[in-house]
Amino acid sequence: MTNLRLLNKYEEITFDKLKSSIESNAHVFAKVRLADVFPISGSGIAAEEYSYCLKAHFDFVVTDDNYMPLFSVEYDGKQHTTDAKQIRNDRLKESLCEKFNHPILCINSNYINRKYKGIDLLTYFIDVWFLEKAFYEAQKNGIVPYDEPFDLCSFFDDGKGNRWPYWISSNIQVEIQNLYKSKKISQPSPSNWVGVDKNDSYRCICWVEVDNENVIYVKTGMRRQLYTAVYIGDLISMLAIFDLDKKLNDYFLGNIQAVSFNEFRIIIDDFCSKLSPSCSTTCGSFSYPVF
Repeated sequence: MTNLRLLNKYEEITFDKLKSSIESNAHVFAKVRLADVFPISGSGIAAEEYSYCLKAHFDFVVTDDNYMPLFSVEYDGKQHTTDAKQIRNDRLKESLCEKFNHPILCINSNYINRKYKGIDLLTYFIDVWFLEKAFYEAQKNGIVPYDEPFDLCSFFDDGKGNRWPYWISSNIQVEIQNLYKSKKISQPSPSNWVGVDKNDSYRCICWVEVDNENVIYVKTGMRRQLYTAVYIGDLISMLAIFDLDKKLNDYFLGNIQAVSFNEFRIIIDDFCSKLSPSCSTTCGSFSYPVF
């Protein structure tokens, strides 16, 4: 009889990416019990939560060089959106992470397979974690001014020759600006509106005016993450620009038609009415307030 494999295909890929992304003085471990991360004894958590911590595990735990947990990563397959018991367990795990102030990043295949400006989302999230840590350490030591905010889009070089590596939509935004300069569209940069739904997931609608009466738009979404290094509202706004770029290409090829301002007003009113506002950026003449 053959023993079970510890990691499935995508867990193996996730594990390998984590090992290559974390700092040299950090470590990654697979299949770690919650009870080995959280100090549950005498914590006051409910009996059900206590029992769950003893039985459940994190897919991966990243620690510092002293083996203190920094954050966890969960690879969620299809059952995490379809199986009621699995969904309930996921919520319980997230609730415990909040109680014990433990960041957790929940990913699926899109975080591994899709690349944006040459970087996949898992690597992006991990890089940003350690960048933020290094930034605040430098600020604490007086190397960075104390009043300078941590802004991913302000990192000019990653040391590998990549310009603006974490402003992942920068190249496409330049392309859109060139379309404006050549008078093919009517605004130099996309507009967007981001809101949060009843499940705390982020939803974004992004658009660009192609003339004085019509727009091309896209909608996209991303689940919330208990992972403070990345602000999902900013990230989803950049990701939406990739989808918008593809739709603009289809428009110029004659494969799709733009929608009128009046039609789009109905669409965006319906979209925003179901969400709590988070942030927005407006560039053209068609605007939609956050509040």
